[in-house]
Amino acid sequence: MLLGRAMMGDGCIDIHRIRTLVEDAGYAGFIEVEILNQAIWDQPGDEVLQRMKERYLACVLNQPR
Repeated sequence: MLLGRAMMGDGCIDIHRIRTLVEDAGYAGFIEVEILNQAIWDQPGDEVLQRMKERYLACVLNQPR
């Protein structure tokens, strides 16, 4: 389970909603993206980084892809 987590947006968690709640509670610090998935680690890094940036904009900041 630990190394089989999905990329942001592939699951059913409303990441933007959680981020909004955390910010409403007063958090204003950094946001870290962790990828714990061997299949993703095995992909070319530039492709993973591009997909991660797109997902961050879409899922965390709620901006269209």
